[in-house]
Amino acid sequence: MPRRFEGKGVVVTGAGRGIGRATAECFAAEGAGVVLLGPHADVLEETAAAIRAAGGRAEVVVGDTSNRDDVRRAIDVSSERFGHHDFMVANAGIAEFAPFLDGTDEAWLRQVGINLMGTWLSVQESARRMIAEGHGGAIVVVASINAFQPDEEGVIYNASKSGQVAVMRTAAMELAKYGIRVNGMAPGAVNTRLTESVRDDPAEFRVFLDRTPMRRFADPVEIARPILYLCSDDASYQTGHLMVVDGGYTVGMPPASRTDTPEGASRPILPGGS
Repeated sequence: MPRRFEGKGVVVTGAGRGIGRATAECFAAEGAGVVLLGPHADVLEETAAAIRAAGGRAEVVVGDTSNRDDVRRAIDVSSERFGHHDFMVANAGIAEFAPFLDGTDEAWLRQVGINLMGTWLSVQESARRMIAEGHGGAIVVVASINAFQPDEEGVIYNASKSGQVAVMRTAAMELAKYGIRVNGMAPGAVNTRLTESVRDDPAEFRVFLDRTPMRRFADPVEIARPILYLCSDDASYQTGHLMVVDGGYTVGMPPASRTDTPEGASRPILPGGS
């Protein structure tokens, strides 16, 4: 079976766990050489080892996605080790929730730095390299449904995710002439470290399940596969698009009291990371 990304180079930020890890593993399984960028060497090395054990190619760059030099260093590795830099998945992100009146400058700078500044740098540096190498490419920004449906007590996270979408759409307009497509991913609830607090609270967990028609959280690979689609030739005429993958969470409001127990509701929550 042909592999869609044979001979290509990709950088995935926040690649150690969750959506980032699943995306890196999926790219590697389809022939791409993957550069894993993130702050924790041990976690990145574990992911890289799993990819290599499965026959894939992976390189680790320990760094901060809000630092231009670190982002550029990861792109350098993609070009040097795999011949060129074809794809960027700007996935790194953090979430800290607090009441609006309790938000701090430090929390703002921390979340906006990783989530929004990191996206800006990843997209800009990737585009510069793709243009310099004389080929097009594809970039995917991993945002969230919070970009357009904010959660209470999440003003900083919500704002950073909205900003990511603005960066993505602006870049899509300006980079299309270079053959570079830029799209976004808006996941709903995914079984990663970011949702542990929800899953550990039975009442809150029940609210999320009741509002999700598919009655479960996503596994990280269920977000990774659409990301690969957006990078593939199957999406060759798609740019500036925010793809929502949320199990129907944002389709509409469910009844105030849901009593139905569809067969899918018994499906166990899948293991994950991030």
